[in-house]
Amino acid sequence: MQGMIRLIATCAILLCRAQATSLPPPTGPYNIGMSKHVIEHYNSHDLLAPNNISTGFLATIYYPTRQKPNFEPRSYIDPELVAILEPQLNHTSGFLSVTVQYYIVTSLQLDAPYLEGPIGQSAYPTLLFGPGGGGPPVEGNTILISELVSHGYTVIGLDHPFEQPFIRYPNGTGVVGGEIYFNNTDTLRAIYDTRLEDTTAFLDHFPKLVQNLGAPFNTTHIGSFGYSLGGAAAVGSLYDDNNRLISGLNLDGSLLGQAAVNDTKANVKKPVLFLGQELHTGRDDVHDITWGTFPLWQTDYFGKFLVNGTLHHDFCDYAFWKTIEPTDPTTGSIDGNRQIAIMNVYVKAFIDFALLGKNSSMLNGPSAEWPDVVFYE
Repeated sequence: MQGMIRLIATCAILLCRAQATSLPPPTGPYNIGMSKHVIEHYNSHDLLAPNNISTGFLATIYYPTRQKPNFEPRSYIDPELVAILEPQLNHTSGFLSVTVQYYIVTSLQLDAPYLEGPIGQSAYPTLLFGPGGGGPPVEGNTILISELVSHGYTVIGLDHPFEQPFIRYPNGTGVVGGEIYFNNTDTLRAIYDTRLEDTTAFLDHFPKLVQNLGAPFNTTHIGSFGYSLGGAAAVGSLYDDNNRLISGLNLDGSLLGQAAVNDTKANVKKPVLFLGQELHTGRDDVHDITWGTFPLWQTDYFGKFLVNGTLHHDFCDYAFWKTIEPTDPTTGSIDGNRQIAIMNVYVKAFIDFALLGKNSSMLNGPSAEWPDVVFYE
């Protein structure tokens, strides 16, 4: 009987905390629309696909809309993904499922109407986003993406099947990925190369997709950014894109390929910003020497900012999740809401600068408003 009482009390506590939980609201004037699309692309050397053959990947488009959301409590994370992430992040059994699955409120609106404007044109550029290797997928980065979209940007997140722990296609089909060992250099490089290939395939397909949708999305002014492996690929894609990508931003990703070479070949000749955990100084191999070598060869704008009190998982939505239950050992001591604010401000400042030409003093040195962000010359 006492055990039953404790169980009921625990459930009541979880329910109360969950009902009070909502994602940090975007600060811009626009609401957020969302649509999912399968990008057909035949890849006969996909390391993670059955028989090493994949035929497409998932593109989730987040775009500004004037339609107001109804703010009904609902999840922004698929239940299958929640079930996988909960034990990985050491959350109390059932806690993340209750909190994220049923009660986090988001302003995302599936297939909401676009802003008015000519097809294929917008005053605001388009951004390609790459998620972390092996998770979380694009939806696990909703907070930062929503912030950018609320200020007018269109953000397109690319998820590759079988790499992410779980993704859901527009027809409702779910794809479960296997366990990936990213300490295997050959495996990591193969997945990285697939990311670059997906980016090129998407850029090739994007103008046609926009025409088919009749959408006012900018098809000529495009930047790339991403988290972890997605951040590395965002930079790597700058080298071989026929100049379709204008800038790159890396959220705590270790560089690979040409970007990791310590000579002039590493020069992307485009604006790049690194925002990472406090250990990502680039001063030794233990904490990733590429963050030290890459800046040496850049001839366009380059900025490197490290955030005190952060670890790797503080650069996706996990930073916010830890404010609900701080059990993820790969997040640091920084307050999750503070970290979300830092990412929103610095990422937007760089994108506004690189793609719209808006200068910001915070990109050129320390900021009195953000003393926990360390600037590296």
